[in-house]
Amino acid sequence: MPLTQVLHALGQFASGFAPGSRPTRPLEIDLADSGAPTPFEQAAIGIWKTEDGSILIDLSPNGQFKKKKPALGAEHLGRYAVDRSKLYFEGEAGWVALGKLKRGTLSIGDKRFRKA
Repeated sequence: MPLTQVLHALGQFASGFAPGSRPTRPLEIDLADSGAPTPFEQAAIGIWKTEDGSILIDLSPNGQFKKKKPALGAEHLGRYAVDRSKLYFEGEAGWVALGKLKRGTLSIGDKRFRKA
């Protein structure tokens, strides 16, 4: 086998291990306007913050959210949907999270948020 064929075969093999650019995918949460917000959606809308103020989440009436970490200067955008007491978040980079709203507290993972 010629050396060029060996190198070509090794290059194809190695390309399977090399990290590629992470493709972004379109958001899947449908933001079709269904009229006035439900009572559950109305309860979720607003600015939420952790007790120590390290994370702020702004839930807009149009189904968009902004998550900010002021100390780091970081900001993430995405969409959210409300299904009774559950909130489904999808970030612009494709990550998803589940939040639960109970007695004025929004829980996302191990973080707890209160209205600001």
